Amino acid sequence: MKKILILIVLTLFLGGCYDYNELNDLAIISGVGIDREDDKFEVTFEILSTKKEGEQSGASSTYNVSAKGKTIMEAITNNGNYMDKVPYFDHIEVVVVSEDVAQNYLEEVAEYMIRSSKFRNEMYLTVAKDASAKEVITTTSKEKPVASSFIVDLLEHSNNSSSAGFYVPFAKTLNRMMTKGQDAVTSVLNVKDKHIVLEGMALFKDFKLATIIDNKEAAVFNLLNNFKANTVLFENACQDNNKTILSVYEAKISIEPNNDYTLVTGKLNARINEDRCGYNFKENETYDILEKEFTKIIEKNMDQVLNNLKTYQSNALSIGKSYYDKYRKEYYNLWMDQEIKYDLDLKINKKGLIFEVK
Repeated sequence: MKKILILIVLTLFLGGCYDYNELNDLAIISGVGIDREDDKFEVTFEILSTKKEGEQSGASSTYNVSAKGKTIMEAITNNGNYMDKVPYFDHIEVVVVSEDVAQNYLEEVAEYMIRSSKFRNEMYLTVAKDASAKEVITTTSKEKPVASSFIVDLLEHSNNSSSAGFYVPFAKTLNRMMTKGQDAVTSVLNVKDKHIVLEGMALFKDFKLATIIDNKEAAVFNLLNNFKANTVLFENACQDNNKTILSVYEAKISIEPNNDYTLVTGKLNARINEDRCGYNFKENETYDILEKEFTKIIEKNMDQVLNNLKTYQSNALSIGKSYYDKYRKEYYNLWMDQEIKYDLDLKINKKGLIFEVK
């Protein structure tokens, strides 16, 4: 990723008025971390190295600078005191903010990012949990030399695993914060054993972090939100601590608020990934039983996520806006006091289940 990015930059500059020496005078910033410490903002840059092979520190893919200031602009400006190159912001891929910043200062940060010409609308906004934003953006390894590029890949490929990641361009995140009946959603990152990992999802109320849900709830949230629901797992326990595991690989969910209740409808296609409960998959009755059981389990998991949103008064699923679009009444939180009803059609794929392994 880093090589491709530098190649693109080289093409742009060398095809115009810049030569390599001028490019080498630029500090290409790929990621930004924003923390709050000692009543000041601390801004950390991840900068791509453009040194020629053989030059000092030429083996390093990135380096970092960090500075503090009373405002975001002051902290960013103060970073220049530690840089021997001209900051180049046009290739920022990700901005990581700490929980404190997300909860108490995000409006100030967002306002600066809107007004400044330095930040791209296509970048991703994420929240650091149980770690500083600086720690996240500076966590690299020989195999993963550019933290910001790794974060982008982690988010964009997460739908192939637990579907817990969520990513939309910053412009859309900001639009959700500013639209009545909608609230923003971002992915949450942590550092474990010197590796950046997905740690759930941040749900917002206006410009404030409302709560963080874990990876399991985040996968269900993505299912409700029709966002990359490729592998959402559910478990059904049976005797002796055994269980049957079902994965939803395709779904179309609709959340329809009205004046009396909120209805969640949808069609879900799933497969049995693991069975330790001894079901006979040659019998059609088995599928009827499991579809009914897992429908209840899925509804319970959806209830947990929706009740979380109610508790924290968050319209992260845009239910309030859906009500307004339907009735043109500004009762954005009406659904939060209503009963939630379900009409789910779950179908289990029989392929591969009719064979017995002896």
